[in-house]
Amino acid sequence: MTTAYVISRRLVPLLIALALLSGSLAGLPAAAGAATIIMKMGTATVNDQQHEWLKRFKTAVERDSKGRIEVQVYPASQLGSIPRMIEDTQFGSIQGYAGPAEFFAGVDPRYQVLGAPALFENPEQAQKTLEDPELNAPFLALGESKGLKGIGLFYYGDNGFDTRRPVRDAADLKDLKIRDYGGAMQAALMKSLGITGVPMPLDQVMPALQQGAIDGTVSAISTSAAFKYYDAAKYYAPLNISILAVVIVVSKQWYDALPADLQRIVMDDGHAVSHDIYPYTISFLKSASATWVSSGGVLAEFTPAQLRAVHELESHVAADVLSDKPQVKQMYDLAVKVAHKYH
Repeated sequence: MTTAYVISRRLVPLLIALALLSGSLAGLPAAAGAATIIMKMGTATVNDQQHEWLKRFKTAVERDSKGRIEVQVYPASQLGSIPRMIEDTQFGSIQGYAGPAEFFAGVDPRYQVLGAPALFENPEQAQKTLEDPELNAPFLALGESKGLKGIGLFYYGDNGFDTRRPVRDAADLKDLKIRDYGGAMQAALMKSLGITGVPMPLDQVMPALQQGAIDGTVSAISTSAAFKYYDAAKYYAPLNISILAVVIVVSKQWYDALPADLQRIVMDDGHAVSHDIYPYTISFLKSASATWVSSGGVLAEFTPAQLRAVHELESHVAADVLSDKPQVKQMYDLAVKVAHKYH
């Protein structure tokens, strides 16, 4: 019997004991403080400002929580259609959603006021208004009684029309069937331009354009370029009929169950990312316009007189929609007041 064999035979009981110990430790639960909290967040778009917001938020929250929260990002409607994602966030099936404020009109009609025409003069004014605590705080709180905790609000872009046939002036819009975001404000805005508005989730737009079920869609150029709508509707008319504001919400029941320090991180990082993303948004809108043209899309140009003609048609929309909705008008008046600070 060799010395090596004797040594190895003597080690067998020790190795068995170590294996048993390892197995028992593996079955023990992790310490409570080390548990990872999963935060699934969805959006309908991909490779745009909404998607970028979620990626930046993921980096910030995972860093600041030291890994206690893991943010999982699901773009391109992977978690369902827009109405489904909003509903799932309300009931806690997923933890968060980022999307245009108008799509929340079914939760509370006050969400749609940011899409009123002629509310903002330029992107910088819009972003500053959305960040101002006087508007930001009450707006983000709109969905709390319906299970939604607002954590972010930012300017996404100006709305124009992406169409299957050229739009050269306001008259070319008449009688078109255009997909919109839904809600009374959008419906009235479309009607003012002679358009038949067709509310539709984003994941249904491309097939509808390809089949000719609709003549076009309301969108910011970044959305149209990201989804390659130029393959089905290559004419984009940047008429700046209103802005698109993105609101980010999380499940209130999920948020309320977080420890106080993690609640602060989620809220603080939501506000910080909403502020920091503005330069990226402006740069992305420029690159999206260039992508549109280089990919075969046509970007229309309008004279100041043509733009004024469109905006005059829209001028009465907000007053008409809000005349019998005092709560919605109160939120609209607040937005107008705060926007005037940055006139």
